[in-house]
Amino acid sequence: MQSGNQLGIYLRQDRATVVCLASQGRDRKLLDCFSVRTDGEESDPKVLYERIARTCGERKVRFAEAAVALDCAAVMQHAVHSDFSDAKKVAATVRFDTEETLATDVTDLAVSFRIASSDDEGAGLDVFTAPRPVLTEVIESLQNCGIDPVAIDPDVCCLSRYLAQCAEAQEDTESGTLYAALSDSRGYLVMLSGEREPLTYRTFLIGASQDRPSLLAREATVTAALVAAHPAGQLRVFDASGDLALDAVRERTGLRVAPCDLAALAGIEPGDISDCASAVDFALAYGAALGLTERANSVNLRNDHMPFLGKKMRLQKAVRFLSVSVTILLLALGVFVHSQLLRENRSREALRAKLEPDYLAVMPGRTKLPGTMKGAVADLAKALKNLKAEKTGIGADQDSVSAKLTLVLRALNACAKDTGLNVQSITITTTSITVEGTTSGHHNAANVLMPAIEKEGLRVLSNRIDREDDHDKFSVTLEPKKQTQGK
Repeated sequence: MQSGNQLGIYLRQDRATVVCLASQGRDRKLLDCFSVRTDGEESDPKVLYERIARTCGERKVRFAEAAVALDCAAVMQHAVHSDFSDAKKVAATVRFDTEETLATDVTDLAVSFRIASSDDEGAGLDVFTAPRPVLTEVIESLQNCGIDPVAIDPDVCCLSRYLAQCAEAQEDTESGTLYAALSDSRGYLVMLSGEREPLTYRTFLIGASQDRPSLLAREATVTAALVAAHPAGQLRVFDASGDLALDAVRERTGLRVAPCDLAALAGIEPGDISDCASAVDFALAYGAALGLTERANSVNLRNDHMPFLGKKMRLQKAVRFLSVSVTILLLALGVFVHSQLLRENRSREALRAKLEPDYLAVMPGRTKLPGTMKGAVADLAKALKNLKAEKTGIGADQDSVSAKLTLVLRALNACAKDTGLNVQSITITTTSITVEGTTSGHHNAANVLMPAIEKEGLRVLSNRIDREDDHDKFSVTLEPKKQTQGK
């Protein structure tokens, strides 16, 4: 395969012509062309297709896509009227209109069309039909040889495409030009407008004993009469036999008749197509290749029979492969992450089992660990802080130890002389202050010491006073009074 190269194949029962083109912007470059044929006992069409593929390989013809111009002997052309002029609506109803026009079932026929004319009442169609078995044989045989045709167009459509691109534009846009191309046994008539738009086209078979000038004159007259809006101004003829009497055609048609060199229209020298059966076959194959870049104007029979799925199938396979790959990658990633989580959970459970007995031993009232290890660590840190504060006074939550001690000493100094106070111990914790000692007399502890303590901003939570010989022994538990706002 070669990106950008198009292969056109004109197929007849006993021979085929192949043209390979390279795209150069809007222009085309002829890379190679040749014809192959089968004779005698080798009349099997499959032999012809194998020779096409083998010759392409021998001549190193590389291409990206291929299209086929199907011989007019396998295609029927019909004039059909549609009530619609929109292409989509025409496509949806063309089979019914064709059956009504032909009064026959078209189930076994592939149908394609082009809109030849349109008005307020609908559109005039050129409808082409071909037997499905013929198309199936062409497609499958070429596919077996490594060629999958994107499009299969009637040969006359390919010729009209070739002429529309290669023919010279006319100065007189009111009249049209009728082109006639005669091969050994096929005749093609294509009417082009002044802007090189195909107006109508027809095909006919030529018998070996028929009078070619008379046959051409009759068919040309009928074809020119089909396009009343663009009368034929001239008839340009190419005859593969080279001996057609143009004067006789001129006398019978009344048209200006001039010879036409089909190969020269595309800028091709006669020697470049010496391997082709004729210039007509070359032009048909060339037009088939042009259809690969002008599919909007293609009359493709394959749209109705075994639609081309080459690129679509490759895309579907690529997407399927990518989907499977991504699924496997996600599964592997999920297994890896899950294994890491399981490992972390095992470590967490081991640490929890190790910590739980110690946690419950130092956290009174707790029957189980918190939901998270972080909460357990926070609880232990808080308990340790409180414990240190209770034991050392460092890190207390409320007033500092020094402030509490100042209050206690101030209260004790205020009544020390009057009570004969003897302090034995002062214990300060985060929640309370405990003072133990003795006073002289038997009422100094209750009547003097306690009021002095209350006066200095301490609240007596509990006290115990024991009378001994000539003094009182006391133990009092205090706490600083809450300071009210504004004081």
